[in-house]
Amino acid sequence: ETSGAQVTAVTAHDLIANKIRKFKAKQVVLAAGTLESAKLAKVSGLPNPSGKLGVGLTDHPIYFTHFAIPQGKPWHRTETCSKTLSRHKQASTTHHTYNVILELGADLNQGRYIDLDTLEKHRQLKGEAMFCEIVFLFNAPLLDANKLEQFGPHFAKPEVTVARSPAANLQWNEINVLKNQIIASLDGINIAGESLDLHEAPLGGVAHEVGTLRLGAGGCVDENLKYFGCDNLFVCDLSVFPSSPAANPTLTLAALALRLAEHLRTLVYTKKECFLRP
Repeated sequence: ETSGAQVTAVTAHDLIANKIRKFKAKQVVLAAGTLESAKLAKVSGLPNPSGKLGVGLTDHPIYFTHFAIPQGKPWHRTETCSKTLSRHKQASTTHHTYNVILELGADLNQGRYIDLDTLEKHRQLKGEAMFCEIVFLFNAPLLDANKLEQFGPHFAKPEVTVARSPAANLQWNEINVLKNQIIASLDGINIAGESLDLHEAPLGGVAHEVGTLRLGAGGCVDENLKYFGCDNLFVCDLSVFPSSPAANPTLTLAALALRLAEHLRTLVYTKKECFLRP
């Protein structure tokens, strides 16, 4: 709920008590995720001075392949695993715009194998080979054609228009050459019944979607994550990212949360203005 440029209350359905409750505070942080934060902003009728609310929903391209290291090869291990993150020495926002994740012994550090019966079945299928994975994650600018729209009341699902980013297209040959070099250097082979071809991860498959409440002068929040048009509303989730980075965005979001917490701690609000405490 708003009054002028102030958020005066947050109305929510307490699912445990099955009651509608109102919460009030001097500052409000919207942190419901790329889809839900944009939806809540829309159903709440928040101002949209830039016209970018819900616009720019983007997921970075991800390509991966699995391979095996046979028993007896130098890099083969049975009970250990590793995960490394690499990037090109000349990486920039326009060249070599990807990170490379290499997992050796991937079945020991992926959640789907935490059940011992599932792990044992998986190991029987692959024999004594070491299960490995290569993943390429690309930086991607926001796509303004992608958007989230909300029609009807709050319980209606939002309508999402999202297409894959073309950010990886021009580097397709480059990452294939690199993929082949890595596998060959480790004496890797294909897993039975699978090829070594790169596969594209589905949109939203790893929950890295960003951009519906982008940061910046032409966006929805300022450099301190304050929502434009509301004096005491801040946004802190992946929706504020101004691009979809090559890296997994989790640590960047954690850093933004810590920075926002420090910013809110040092703010002193009055009825007419906010200023930094000396």
